[in-house]
Amino acid sequence: MQLTETKQQFDSIIGALPEGKFKSVIDFTSYLKFGDEDRELFEMQTSLEAYQEWLSPDHDIYKELFQDELPRN
Repeated sequence: MQLTETKQQFDSIIGALPEGKFKSVIDFTSYLKFGDEDRELFEMQTSLEAYQEWLSPDHDIYKELFQDELPRN
């Protein structure tokens, strides 16, 4: 299938979707386009020394301060 045919098929499918489904399509296509970049950025951010320090037991006081706002399992 050529690119033009693929785009036409995509447009046809998108055109038939109810309006409420557009957000799902945008979310999914954004994931396809940016997924690897987002994952790499997340991994970089969570490996930073400041993030690791924030997770340390010394900062557990924040769990106590915000315990009413944390979801309970």
